[in-house]
Amino acid sequence: MNQPVHVQRRSRCESPEPIRNPARFRTAILAILMSSLSLWMYSDLQRYPCEHAFSHQIDSPVLALELASSRAEVERVLAPRCAAYQAISDPKRRGESYENARQTAHDVLLRNTIADCFFIPLYTSFIWSFGSLFAGNANSLLRRVLTLATILTAAADYTENIGIFRSLRSGPSDLLAQWTCWPSRFKWIVLALALSLTAVILLRSQETLYSLATRRLLALAYLAAGTLLVIGVWLPVLIGLGLSVFGVIVAVQIVALVGPYVADCFPPDKVIYEENFCEDREKSRKGLAVHEDASQGT
Repeated sequence: MNQPVHVQRRSRCESPEPIRNPARFRTAILAILMSSLSLWMYSDLQRYPCEHAFSHQIDSPVLALELASSRAEVERVLAPRCAAYQAISDPKRRGESYENARQTAHDVLLRNTIADCFFIPLYTSFIWSFGSLFAGNANSLLRRVLTLATILTAAADYTENIGIFRSLRSGPSDLLAQWTCWPSRFKWIVLALALSLTAVILLRSQETLYSLATRRLLALAYLAAGTLLVIGVWLPVLIGLGLSVFGVIVAVQIVALVGPYVADCFPPDKVIYEENFCEDREKSRKGLAVHEDASQGT
């Protein structure tokens, strides 16, 4: 009698076979470059002096400068008043300390804004590339809308940077603050839209780059980040949380996207299917029992 042939079937929830293609490699490179520049910007921002006593309970001086809607709010970022300097009794030394803090804040924010001009095409390209990676032909409309959203995000971000450069060069004013804050608010809204569109693409995608469970978890993370950003336009403290969620997503994507290219260096344990496993195990147990009885009899 012919024995039934065991055919292994892959569950649609199971991790797919690694797929290597130019789009995946390009997205991985963008994620690595974006994360590297972001880490440098964050590290350099730690040089900002004094306490972060900004408006709207914002902790980041960059975000506080972007969303400042008046000259007074901009001044609070560009000309920090360190509490530690108030303990200096000598007026001349105290004035010099304040001036040094002001110059340090100016230099840090200038470097960060220059770096942001290079960061903008990296993060918008990553969002577009990752969304396009899973869009396929069935989601061509979503991909076009995602393209428009990322272009608008980049345009608003560059407009915002122009306002920051002008404030750093000529000093703050109410007009420059409005020139900066409104493009910034628009940027966060369209960025939230881009992240939400990516979530929808992941939910609708049939691409096998990731398993179904992974796509759904990532969709929830993208949707959470987008929701926090859009609410953050009215409650700015949530923008930092939304960016943290997006940062975690990018870190996970670096591992997931680069994984197939380094998988050969870490070969997994292979599971081998054995015919009649249960019968063979039962025979082995019976043989062991007979051997033990024979040993006891002698």
